[in-house]
Amino acid sequence: MNIFSKKGKVVLLGDFNSRTGDKLDYIKDDSLDINNFAQTNLLPDEYKIDNCFNRYSCDKVVNGQGVNLLDLSTSSSLRILNGRYIGDIMGNFTCMTSNGSSVVDYAIVSESLLSSVEYFKTHEFNYLSDHVKIEIFLKCMQREYNFDIFENSNWSSYKSF
Repeated sequence: MNIFSKKGKVVLLGDFNSRTGDKLDYIKDDSLDINNFAQTNLLPDEYKIDNCFNRYSCDKVVNGQGVNLLDLSTSSSLRILNGRYIGDIMGNFTCMTSNGSSVVDYAIVSESLLSSVEYFKTHEFNYLSDHVKIEIFLKCMQREYNFDIFENSNWSSYKSF
C-alpha cells in the first residue's frame, strides 16, 4: 500500500473475505498532544491527525482477516465506505450463504478521497450470486483525449468503472 499511496489516491473494491464488524478503521481521539510530552517532538512533521466519522455494520463479527484489513486501513490512511455513506448507511450484508449473512465485500478509499465520494451503494441480493453488487460514485474531473492512434483500433472508452 505504501508504494501505491505514493503514486496517488487508492481505491480498493471487492470481496476481501474480511469481517470487520463496526470496529474503527482510524485512530480515535488522535491528536498532536503527544508532542507536548517532555517537550520532545515524537511525531514526524508530516503526521496528519486521524479524523473520521463512525461507520455502522449489520455484521458484528470480526475475524482475523478483518483485523488485518482494519490494521491496513489505519496504518495506510484508508477508509472503509461500507456503513458510512448514503446508499449503505446501515452497513448492509454483502454476502449470504447457507452459513449465514456477512459483510465481506468492501469499498475502501484513501482518506483524501472521502470528500469526493458522492455515495456508496449495496444492491439487493439476487439468485445469480451469493454476493451483492457494490457501487461507488466519486466526483472527479475527466479529460478526454483524442489520439489518432486509437481511432481505428479495438480500444473503447468507459464512462464508469
